[in-house]
Amino acid sequence: MSIKLLNPPHLVKFLVIGVLFSFFFSSWIYGNNIDFQNTITGTVTSSDDNLPVPGVNIFVKELPNVGAVTDMDGNYSIQAPADATLVFSFIGFKTIERKVDNRTEINVVMDSDLDALQEVVIVGYGEQKRETVVAAVVQASGEELERAGNVPNIGSALAGNVPGVITTSSTGIPGGEDPRIFIRGQSTWNDSSPLVLVDGIERPLNTIAISSVESISVLKDASATAVYGVRGANGVILVTTKRGKTGKAVIRARLNSTVKTASKLPGKKDAFDTFLVRNRAIENELSLTPESWSFFQTQDIIDKYRFPANLTEAERYPNVDWDKALFREYAPSYNANLNITGGSEIVKYFAGADFQYEGDLIKQYDNNRGYQPGFGFNRLNVRTNLDFKLTSSTVLKVGLSGSYGVRKTPWGFGGGDYGYWIAAYSTPPDIYLPQYSDGSWGYDAPSGGGEGNAIRNLAISGVQFVTNTQLQTNFTLEQDLDVILDGLKFTGTIALDNTFVEANRGVNDLYNDPQEKYIDPETGIVTYRRTYDANTGFDYQQGIKWSSSSGDVNNDATYRRLFYQTQLNYAKNFAGKHDVTAMGLFNRNEFATGSVLPFYREDWVFRTTYGYDNRYLIEYNGAYNGSERFAAGNRFAFFSSGGLGWNISNEAFMKEVDFINNLKLRASYGEIGDDNVNGRYLYLTQWSYGGQARLGTGYHIHK
Repeated sequence: MSIKLLNPPHLVKFLVIGVLFSFFFSSWIYGNNIDFQNTITGTVTSSDDNLPVPGVNIFVKELPNVGAVTDMDGNYSIQAPADATLVFSFIGFKTIERKVDNRTEINVVMDSDLDALQEVVIVGYGEQKRETVVAAVVQASGEELERAGNVPNIGSALAGNVPGVITTSSTGIPGGEDPRIFIRGQSTWNDSSPLVLVDGIERPLNTIAISSVESISVLKDASATAVYGVRGANGVILVTTKRGKTGKAVIRARLNSTVKTASKLPGKKDAFDTFLVRNRAIENELSLTPESWSFFQTQDIIDKYRFPANLTEAERYPNVDWDKALFREYAPSYNANLNITGGSEIVKYFAGADFQYEGDLIKQYDNNRGYQPGFGFNRLNVRTNLDFKLTSSTVLKVGLSGSYGVRKTPWGFGGGDYGYWIAAYSTPPDIYLPQYSDGSWGYDAPSGGGEGNAIRNLAISGVQFVTNTQLQTNFTLEQDLDVILDGLKFTGTIALDNTFVEANRGVNDLYNDPQEKYIDPETGIVTYRRTYDANTGFDYQQGIKWSSSSGDVNNDATYRRLFYQTQLNYAKNFAGKHDVTAMGLFNRNEFATGSVLPFYREDWVFRTTYGYDNRYLIEYNGAYNGSERFAAGNRFAFFSSGGLGWNISNEAFMKEVDFINNLKLRASYGEIGDDNVNGRYLYLTQWSYGGQARLGTGYHIHK
């Protein structure tokens, strides 16, 4: 099957609009020519590490339409009158002014502005200053997520840290606690999970260590997610991992230990109280139902359930608190991580390792069969991010990450813990003991076994280890194109991801039934479920007959993804007040699970923004998306959004208002879509007969 998604004419139309928009402002603002006496040169460096700072905006204060930008080595050249003042500004640094005073060389050392650094927000396919964002975007730092405690995954850490994000989890099984995430509620009929991008590539959240996260941005409205078009209906989560910084190596170690416990469990009565309540009900309703007197229990027998005289009475009159028998009061979890960051002018690096251990609230019982049943989860995450400065204008970024997780469950575990929880509150406390002193397991003989002894099922069900190995690589080349157009930049990315799952490793003990018994509380008669061996005819002897399995690859869970993207960015400040940006990109996704044919997605995206004096903001975005889930004539669609913003707090009349430091009015409109339909090739007509296609004589199709 050949699937063709490429359809560039529509993209060309939108990119031309964005490019003309940018050049229009360039020509309009630089329409005036001014003569100068001096040419000033110099170098801009950082006070933190004494290294050059590229991209610093420089303009003449008295003539804001005259400006320059430092190159990759921090050098600049600008013409200005002898008595002018130069203004140096850059995101993350404090703005500096320097008098020319007939000088021809002015070197500047800039100090970091931590407050300004926090004002940079990651948005779709780029970043913007917070005060220029017109869409609904909220951002949380990695440090904020770490304060959530020793949660096992990023999804759980989002709860309470990011406004508008709702997380729900239906299980507490180790390794299976990934919550469902909703952004502003449920938006679509099918799967409402948001799109998750890690360093720009679609990847799962559960394989990322919180310690390696720099920031997380959540795009909530249509104007923010329109650049993702057909995948933006449920919101977008952008995860940016940590990268190296110029300077000495910084080593950071962190160890967390957490005790998990059930927040609230339903209350219930034990056997003693239950009999008292039943007796009271019989007495009150005796005139209506005289036959109920046969169920009345005498007090001396009731006392034996709570105060047995010996082991025999304790086994004959059981009083089991099933939630305490099944569950621990607490379960420990541990997380340890170590990372190192640093670099030079040539190479910057970040490397980290994270180990996660999760215990389980369900108790483990010794079955005397040579293995330890139960649940558990161990995971090791590693990540390395490298930035290579190949030339003064070229940077190569390499990201290598991996995750190795081992999940322990009973053999053949179906994935839910509902059966254990329901057993704790549906099994009567007086029916049998989980396990008797002779090693036999309790069962409900009057009902032929009933729902089964949950503790017995857990203890002798074997043990299975499922190993999930994920390898993720991405390479990004960034090239400044200032020689072509000042402020122009090219970025190219390619990523390869693979996931391998090994299952069926462990001990299969499903078909090795143990001895079970029931003691009638009225007569004391013991009933054994297996009185003799069907093969020998002698008394039943429990043997150890489990089989071991070395494991095999689950081909249906094998996953692979190829992603590649090219992007052009243009950003320029004119005259110190006019900020113009334009972006155009193309990307393509090819991914598949198991032996299925690859799925394809293709995106052509653009964005243009204009801001005047950080007060008046205009933004327009568009995405032309292709998805092979639809027929050829409906495979592509265009989604767009636009927004207006007014930073009222930056107006002159707001300077005297001390109790308001940030006030913005914004309005936006956008269109987004969703291609997460159930099934594939739904647009094709399918002929079937009983699940199998029939060819040949004997089956007639009439037109």
